[in-house]
Amino acid sequence: MLGDFDAVDTAGVVVDVDRREPSAGVGVTYLTLRATDRLDGIGNGWFAQPTGGVRWESARFDADIEFLGFAFTQFALPVTATSILDFDFTPAASLQSPAVVAPLVARTAEGVALLAPIDRFHEQIIAVETDALRWGWHGDLDEVPAGFATTLGVFVGASLSDVLHRWRADLAGDTDIDRPVDNPLSTHLSYWTDNGAAYWYRTEADRTIAESVVDVVERLRSDDVPIRAVELDSWFYPHDTLRPITEIGYPEEVPPSGMSTWSARADAFPATTGDAVLELSDRLDRPPLVLHARHISPSSPYVTGTDEWWVEDFGAQPIDPAFFRRWFDDAARWGATVIEQDWMLMYWFGVRALRSSPGRAADWQRALNDHARATSVDLLWCMSTPADMMQAASLDRVVALRTCDDYRFAEDPAFLWTWFLTVNRLANTLGLPAFKDCFFSNPDLSPTDDAIDGDPHAEVEALLSALSGGPVGIGDRIGRTNLGIVMRCCDDDGRLRRVDQAVAATDDSLFGAPERGERLMWATTTATTAEGVWTYVVAINTTVDTATGTVGAEALRDRFELDGEEIVYEWRTGASATRTAITAELVPRDWALFVVCPTAVDEPGESFDPTKYVIVESGATASS
Repeated sequence: MLGDFDAVDTAGVVVDVDRREPSAGVGVTYLTLRATDRLDGIGNGWFAQPTGGVRWESARFDADIEFLGFAFTQFALPVTATSILDFDFTPAASLQSPAVVAPLVARTAEGVALLAPIDRFHEQIIAVETDALRWGWHGDLDEVPAGFATTLGVFVGASLSDVLHRWRADLAGDTDIDRPVDNPLSTHLSYWTDNGAAYWYRTEADRTIAESVVDVVERLRSDDVPIRAVELDSWFYPHDTLRPITEIGYPEEVPPSGMSTWSARADAFPATTGDAVLELSDRLDRPPLVLHARHISPSSPYVTGTDEWWVEDFGAQPIDPAFFRRWFDDAARWGATVIEQDWMLMYWFGVRALRSSPGRAADWQRALNDHARATSVDLLWCMSTPADMMQAASLDRVVALRTCDDYRFAEDPAFLWTWFLTVNRLANTLGLPAFKDCFFSNPDLSPTDDAIDGDPHAEVEALLSALSGGPVGIGDRIGRTNLGIVMRCCDDDGRLRRVDQAVAATDDSLFGAPERGERLMWATTTATTAEGVWTYVVAINTTVDTATGTVGAEALRDRFELDGEEIVYEWRTGASATRTAITAELVPRDWALFVVCPTAVDEPGESFDPTKYVIVESGATASS
C-alpha cells in the first residue's frame, strides 16, 4: 500500500532490513538505522529534517490510502491525511506541531500498515515531506557513538487491532509492567485546579487561591461529594514570569514561562509561619495531593547552584537527573500521591542538549520513575509527546497519562473528544491508563455573564471520564457541582467504577471522518467479569447536522470477539433488546451509551447499577 522504500545515503550510517514471515496474520519488516562509526556534527539544526533512513514516495501510494499519525507535540495530537499527505499540523491558532509523526497508520481496502518505533523513541522520527514520508534520526541529533542504532517496525495486517497487538508484543517482550493499582488518584474521585478548572489562577472575592480551594473542598464534603485527592496546579509555585491571580474571571494571558523554584508562591497562600504547602494540606485535612511540575526557567536560582546544567533560552535541565529527587522528598512530606509532570514538550524542545545526544530524555524519565518508586509518589504524564508516551510503557510508576489537550481549550469540545478517543488507542496499546482532564459537572450555566461555572456538555465530559479507566476529576466552582452527574462516575464512597481499558475510537472512526464532520464518532471499551465481557459502546455526533450511524457486529467483533446476536442495553432509556447492530440518531454534540451484555439484564443487582455509566465494572458479577 505504501510501495517500496528508498534508502537515504548518509556517510557513516547504514540501513539494515530484516523481513519476517507473517505470524498470526501480521507481517513485519524491521528497519534499523545504524552508525558504523562514531559521528559528530551530524545534526542539521532542523528537528523535522531527518538524518539517514528511508523514504516512501507518495507517487507509489495506493490511491485509496488513508493515514492517521500521532504528531510530535503535546498529547500526541492525532492528524489524518489522504494520499497527498494533507496532514493539518496547525489545527488551532495556539497549537502548532512540526511535520513529524510517530507512530503512523496507513489503511487501504486491502489492510492496514503500522510504522512504529521499537526502541529509542526520542531519537527517530517519521517526517512528512511534500511528496514523501521520510524515516530517520531527527535533525537535532548531533552526535552518536559507533554502533548506535534505532529500529522501526513496519507491521502489515488485516486490521488495526492486529498490527497494534503485534507492535505491543515487540515493545513489551517478556517484561510485565506492574503499575500501582491503589493510588488514590486512580481509585477515587478527585478535585482539580488546573487549566479549565474554576480555580486555575482564580479566586473567590477577598480570598487567596489557596483559601478558595479550602472553601470549595469543605463545601464538596458537606454536600456529600466524595472527592479524595486534590490537585494543586502551577499557581502554587513561582515562575520566571508570574501569571496574575485574579478573582473569578479569566486571567490575563502570559507566556508559559519556566518554574523559578518548586516552592510555595507567596501571594497564592494566606500568610503563614512556616511551610505554606504543608499548612494548606493540614487545612484540607491532609488529602492525597496531586502536585503540578513544569520545566525549569534558565534564570532559576537552581541553575546558579552546585549542579551542572544545560541552559537554553526557554528552559534549563540539570545534567544529573538525581537533582529531581528533592521534589519527590518534598512531595512525600506534603502528603502527595502523584507529581503531575507537565509541559513535557517544553522540556524536550526547550533544551536542545536533551536532543543533541541520544538517551538523555529517556535517562531523565527513567530517573523520575526511580525517584517515584523510592518515595511512593507516583507520576502522571502531561503534555507528553508520542516519544514520552512510548517511553512510559516501560515505566512502572507512571499511573496515568493525559491523552488530549486542556479542558475547554477548543471552541468546539468535539475536537477534544475526538482527540481523547483517538489517542486512547495508542495509550491502550502501550498499557497506560488514560486521563481526560478535569470537567465542570453542572450542565446549567449561571445567569451572570462573567461566571465560569457550568458546561452544557457536562454529561459527555463525565461519561468519557468514567469510561477512561484512569483518574476522574472535577473542577467546579464552589456550590456549582451537580451531584447526580458526578455520582454516575463512582460509588457512594467516591471509588471509581473500573473498565478494562480506556474508551477508544473504533477503526472506522479513526481516519478523520468524525473530526471532519462527516459521520458519528463511535468508541468502545469493555469490563471483563466472571459472567463474560460487557462491551460499552459510545456514539457522539461530532457533525454539524443531525446524523444517523450504525456500528455492526463485525466492527465490535474485530476488537472484542463478539458472536452473532447480542443483548444490547440502552443506557439512556433502560431498554434492552437482542441486536446484531447498534444504530443511533443524534443531534450535534449529542451522545448515546449502549452496553453489549453477556447475560440478560433485568433488575438491578448487587453489581449491576443502571444509575452509573459503568453499569457493571471489571471483576464484578451482575447477579442480583
